[in-house]
Amino acid sequence: MRPSRHSIELGNVGEKGKMTVKLRKPILLGGISLSFGLWLWQNFGQSILEVGELSVVGAIALGTGWWYVQQKLSKPQLSPTVLLPLNQEKVAKAIALAQNTITSLEIEAPAQDCCGLKQQLAALPALCKRQTLQIAVTGGKKVGKTTLIQLLENAANICLVETPALFTATDTQEKTALKLATAADLVLFMVTGDLTESEWQVLQQLVAEHQQIILILNKQDQYVPEERAVIWQQLKSRVKEIIPAANIVAIAAAPTGVKVRQHQIDGATKEWMEKQGSELGNLGDRLSEILTKEKEQLLLGTTWRTAIKLEQEAKNILNAVRKVRALPMIEKYQWLAAISTFANPVAALDLLATAAINTQMLVDLSGIYQQKLSLSQGQTGSVTIAKLMVQLGLVELSTQTIGSILKTNAITYVAGATVQGVSAAYLTRIAGLSLIEYFQEQETCTEGFNLEKLGAKLQKVFQENQRTAFLQGFIQQALTKLTPNKNIMVDG
Repeated sequence: MRPSRHSIELGNVGEKGKMTVKLRKPILLGGISLSFGLWLWQNFGQSILEVGELSVVGAIALGTGWWYVQQKLSKPQLSPTVLLPLNQEKVAKAIALAQNTITSLEIEAPAQDCCGLKQQLAALPALCKRQTLQIAVTGGKKVGKTTLIQLLENAANICLVETPALFTATDTQEKTALKLATAADLVLFMVTGDLTESEWQVLQQLVAEHQQIILILNKQDQYVPEERAVIWQQLKSRVKEIIPAANIVAIAAAPTGVKVRQHQIDGATKEWMEKQGSELGNLGDRLSEILTKEKEQLLLGTTWRTAIKLEQEAKNILNAVRKVRALPMIEKYQWLAAISTFANPVAALDLLATAAINTQMLVDLSGIYQQKLSLSQGQTGSVTIAKLMVQLGLVELSTQTIGSILKTNAITYVAGATVQGVSAAYLTRIAGLSLIEYFQEQETCTEGFNLEKLGAKLQKVFQENQRTAFLQGFIQQALTKLTPNKNIMVDG
């Protein structure tokens, strides 16, 4: 029998490509043993097994269909949301979260230098006690940022910062602008007409980060009164759910000059452009009111954003440390999935072994990322991932791609076993890498998996690992594990 030619030993990965895995996990050992036990049973009850196979496939198809319908019915419609004002308690929680993440980093990576992070953490309480506030003036190109700063620069207890222009071809410049805007206590966002989609997206992003915004329509003098009224109304209507009406103002920071014509005594005519004074409307009054009455809320917002940014910085370092630990674990399980599938001649039974392997991998990965999923949660998670892979078409695509590459070498294409084994390894790897990205963004998984986010991660990771060069290298590595006694090269 074919299983006797491909042994699964207990140990580690051998130097010559011989795959050996320690099976000390109950669900792993039980799942793989059950799959082989059912293969033996198949010799005595083929008809019953066929029914079972149909049941397994049918269950997956039915579950996938139900999940798809539920997603369609329950998927919320995206709409702007007015955030509740910040308070001391929420800011304190953000600071505590940053502290916890830094502490976890110190524990899990003792060699990591955390002095800079701890210094930033210690400085957070002082942010709420500042007297001088920082105001960022931002917007696209030629909207009048520099001119407005010159008009406001004499205001007391404020520091005005002009950001680079938004919506340019330079990503670095735009990132710098957004960084300065989110770090400020207040943002003056300047436009010269109705909102573009890009401007609308940035406004939503800033509001989502509890940033106070004054939306300024500049160069209103360039419109006739009728046009000005229409644009003004469109602006107010577009942002009414995220920006208070009082925070929308119209100005003319540098009005266009007026042509003056003077008739001389000798009959000659003299013409010149007479400069007009700036028109700031009620901007000064509104700015003064916010800085006086809402100063505490502005400082809370800045402190909260700084704490969130610090926590993310520490988390990025921690995630990098955890990923170094997680990748070898994924490799161990992907090769175990490959050998278990390759050695099992019954395709339907491969599901049992692969499900057991993926369940244990999920539980082990959750431990690295401090999610601490139970075995039952791991089983639910592995089923969820399997359904998503089927629904997204990843199983079919990967099998077709791997099969087409293997068919270029007839020696490697043995009755579909090689394709199944390599596909099992590949899909296990995709599942593991997707879980890494998913866990990196989650605080806990106690309430189950977010199907939309997990599905997005699966698609992203799958696309990143579909390059032909990568697949050829992966298949070559898999063949070394599955057929260690053969010297086989995958054609490029």
